[in-house]
Amino acid sequence: MSTISGLIERFGKATIRQAIQGDTAEKRANAVQKIGRDIRSLEMTEAEHAFAVTLMDRICADVSALVRRALSVTLQNSPNLPRRIAKTLIADIDSIAIPILSSSPVLTDEDLVSVLNSKAAEKIRAIAQRQTLNLHISHAIVSFGDGVATARLAANDGALISTETAEMIADLHADDDLIREAALSRHDMPPAVIAKLIEYSTDKIDATLKTYPGVSDARAAEISRNTGERARSFVIGEGWPEDRLRDYARALDKSGKLTPRLILRASGRGDMRFVTAALSVLAGQTIEKTRLMVMSSTGLGVKAVALRARFNVRQIELLVACIQTYLSVERENRRLTPAHFQLSVAERLLSLELNWPEDVSSDLLDVLDAHAGLRRVA
Repeated sequence: MSTISGLIERFGKATIRQAIQGDTAEKRANAVQKIGRDIRSLEMTEAEHAFAVTLMDRICADVSALVRRALSVTLQNSPNLPRRIAKTLIADIDSIAIPILSSSPVLTDEDLVSVLNSKAAEKIRAIAQRQTLNLHISHAIVSFGDGVATARLAANDGALISTETAEMIADLHADDDLIREAALSRHDMPPAVIAKLIEYSTDKIDATLKTYPGVSDARAAEISRNTGERARSFVIGEGWPEDRLRDYARALDKSGKLTPRLILRASGRGDMRFVTAALSVLAGQTIEKTRLMVMSSTGLGVKAVALRARFNVRQIELLVACIQTYLSVERENRRLTPAHFQLSVAERLLSLELNWPEDVSSDLLDVLDAHAGLRRVA
C-alpha cells in the first residue's frame, strides 16, 4: 500500500478530483475547503506532506480567485501551511492575500517586510492586524502604510510600538481622530506622546470653535482649555505604574500644562497617585517625600508642598479639602470600587459648600454625571 493512500482516503478521491477538475469554480472551492480543513489539523508523514503540497500547488494555479481564496481562508491560521505556499498566496490579489497576511503563523518578518516595501495599502492594513508584531514591523507599517493601517496598528495591543514609532504616529497622524483615540487608549504609549496628542486635540477644538458665529476668541480658549484639562486628567489609567505617572507629569510640565487646576481636577476624583506624582514634579522633590506630606492627617504637609508647587491660597484650600475627604472616605470605605470611591469623594466635596471655582465644580459634577447609575446597581 502506498504511504499516501491513507491521506488520499482521508481527503476522498472524489473530493480531490472535484478540487482539481470540478466543472465550476463553486464546486472546486467547496472541495478545496474540505481538503483544507483536513490539512490544517492533520499530522502527516514526509510523503503525505509532499503530496499535500503538490495538491496545494495545483490549487494555487487555479484560474478562479474563488478557489484560491478558499485555500487561503481555510489555512490562514494553520501551521501546516507550507511557507512557500503562503508566500504564493500573499503575492496574489488582496482578497486572497489578506487572510494569510493577517493571521498566518508561518510567515517570517522577511516575508512581511517584502509586502510592506511594496506599499500595497490593503495588504499593509492586513499586517497591522496580526496578533503580534515586533517593533521593527510596527515601525515599517507606520512608514509605508496609510492612515487606516496606522489606526489598526495603534488599536492592536499585540503590536509593540517603540517611542520613535509613537512619536512618528503623533507627528504624521495627530489630526486623525480615529488614530488619536486609538493611540491614547494604548497602555504602552509614551507619556510625552500622550501629552502631545491631547495638546493637538485641544488646539483643534480652539481653532474650530473660533469659526462659529457668536463664539469669541476668549470663550473658545476657555472651552478648549477646560476640555484639555479634563482629557489630561481622565486619560490616566488606573494601572499606570509610578514611573509612568511621573514621566507623564514631567511631559505635561515641560509643555506648561501641569497646572494647579489640573491637579485639583485629579484630586477631586480621588486620584491621589497622580496628584502625588504631579506635586512632586512641580515642587521639585521625590515622590516618596511628597507622598508622606500629602497623606499627613494634619494637612500641614499638603499646604507646604502646594506652596512649593505654586498653588495660590484658594487652590491650597481646595486641595486640602480634597485630600482630607479622600482620607476620610478611605478610612470608612476600604472596599469601595474605584468608581464608587470616586463618586463618594465628589459628593462629599460638593456638600462642603466651599467657594469652588466654576471650572473645578463643573469637573466634579461631570464625575457625578458619569456615575449617575451606580446607586441603582450598588
